[in-house]
Amino acid sequence: MALGREGKDHVAINAANLPRTAAMADKMRTEPARKAYRRRKHIAEPPNGWIKSIVGFRQFSLRGLHRAQAEWKLVCTALNLRRMATWTAR
Repeated sequence: MALGREGKDHVAINAANLPRTAAMADKMRTEPARKAYRRRKHIAEPPNGWIKSIVGFRQFSLRGLHRAQAEWKLVCTALNLRRMATWTAR
């Protein structure tokens, strides 16, 4: 959940209207949570960006959880095969 950019203060959140957002904002004020999110930025975000920009996958074509999961696995396999092809070409 993006509550603000790094180095800037968080936006004031009305806890009565958005209790979960307020809880997340409180959690993100702790150093362990910040450390976990810093690590996540380097582990989880790049593959999602590659899938959007390189593979061109922006939305699911199939309906239903099992079909969407199968489609996601196919997209991830396509990305991995593409990356493996560049490794062996060197």
